Amino acid sequence: MKKIKNYQLPFLITLAVLFFFSGCHNYYKATPATAAAADSLKLQNRYFVLRNGSQSYYMNNIVLSEDKKTLSCNLEMLPINHQFHLVKGRRGKMEYRKNDPNDLTVLNEVHFYTNPDKNAAIGNYTLQLDKVEKIEVIEKDKGRTTGSYIIGAVGYTVGALAVVAIIVAALKSSCPFVSAYDGNNFLLQGEIYGGAIYPQLVRHDYLPLKMAPLSDGSLQIKISNELHEKQFTDIAELWVITHNKNCKVLADESGSLFTVGAPQIPSFASLNNKTTVTESLVKAGDNNLLYMDDTSTINAGNEVVMNFNNPAHAKKAKLVLSLKNSYFLDLLYGELAKGFGRYYATYIKKQQKKPVANLLQWIKEQNIPLQVDVKTKNGWKKITAITTIGPLATRNVVVPIELQDAGEPITTIKLSSGFMFWEIDYAAIDYTEETAYTIEKITPSAGTDELGKNILPALQKEDAIYLAQPQIGNVATLTYNNKALNDDSKTRTYILHSKGYYQHIRDFKTKPDIAFLNQFKLPNAFPLFGLRLYKKMTAENMKYLAKAD
Repeated sequence: MKKIKNYQLPFLITLAVLFFFSGCHNYYKATPATAAAADSLKLQNRYFVLRNGSQSYYMNNIVLSEDKKTLSCNLEMLPINHQFHLVKGRRGKMEYRKNDPNDLTVLNEVHFYTNPDKNAAIGNYTLQLDKVEKIEVIEKDKGRTTGSYIIGAVGYTVGALAVVAIIVAALKSSCPFVSAYDGNNFLLQGEIYGGAIYPQLVRHDYLPLKMAPLSDGSLQIKISNELHEKQFTDIAELWVITHNKNCKVLADESGSLFTVGAPQIPSFASLNNKTTVTESLVKAGDNNLLYMDDTSTINAGNEVVMNFNNPAHAKKAKLVLSLKNSYFLDLLYGELAKGFGRYYATYIKKQQKKPVANLLQWIKEQNIPLQVDVKTKNGWKKITAITTIGPLATRNVVVPIELQDAGEPITTIKLSSGFMFWEIDYAAIDYTEETAYTIEKITPSAGTDELGKNILPALQKEDAIYLAQPQIGNVATLTYNNKALNDDSKTRTYILHSKGYYQHIRDFKTKPDIAFLNQFKLPNAFPLFGLRLYKKMTAENMKYLAKAD
């Protein structure tokens, strides 16, 4: 067996078979049940299908048990438009027609395969996760790959923990999802105002969007509630930035804009001063994420130190990062919340009365933000601490850095946080001067919810009048008037400026675990708990692999 590097996720083991097919048609694929597959779920409008021998059912109202061993749901008849993958698509080659709405439904599906179970029938059903033989996560195949799937029994392939990871990804705690029309369909872009789980933590957010105009020239986005929470959005302002094609425009966490003209990748990067991770950071979007997860850390902290060449001894720099939070952080929060049991609702009400400073202090003490430091002649100097952005998708951010205290031929940057809280896809530094750009800040010209009701007034300006989306399935579709770009030397960048907060909905039935909860009063307790849980999960997964041998 190939040795797994200690900065990867060892409890998500994957065996996959890839078949490549060339052609000019549209194909979908079934991705492996790995951490990457969990990311690829995109978590929006996913449709779960149980493949019970020769029978197939729609799995509605899914609930994962507290011990993560079973999945309860309501089995319903599988509609005809969700039977496409039963015959492996058109011509049995996982082919679909992009203009056929019935074909497109396959791209939202997740299939659970089990041996025939006589108890599986229309109505309430409990799925034993150790009986899952394979999982297929269906998505568009941009590389024209015919298929990739998990082979064999769950104990031999991904293990029960990987099954749980896929389910947790789909049932995660989160914040509003944002999709934007990209010229063909609505593409999921990410989450907004992550971590603002109390009204007093309401905050602004600046989400880069990949989008293109509709046939009438207008731009459209969707803000949706896909999870068990209540979401409140105050403003949804679209920034349209016109600039030269030879640069990019990125926003920092406060919404300040910077042009990036010549980003330089790190010459060297190490994790916790012992594992070389340079390769993971040099290319964006390559599915080679740096999982900050060295298990040997004593204090459950992660530090990535990066060196960048600075031959001109520049005194100003822009750090460019593509990053996101891990699903593991989401899992940890779920475990913490579960510890409150039936006291959870009361706890949340008390938290909503606490001063913002107290809430932020706890977050800081638990090392949840990603801290950015620059090395100077007098030691490390803190630049900023990046707020959580969620695990749904990587986001490009820029961090401006003053180098007056450094000005050395090498710029050294440190990223630090709690154990495995963040994943870094790309890192670079840019020393170029700012170039000109223009920006138009557009409020929506039309806005409707999932029932066609006008919700425009709530989102046109920052006035503490919120659009409330209290239920799963609430969707705001927003349209923005847009002027055509008639200059071939220019291009455009789109950023959604939003503001809001959200509240989790939980209905635990157990007693509060006071001893468990008391530990989180201490600084750094959350990362230490995560490290213990990680080691436990790894040990359990190794047991599955041992059984396979």
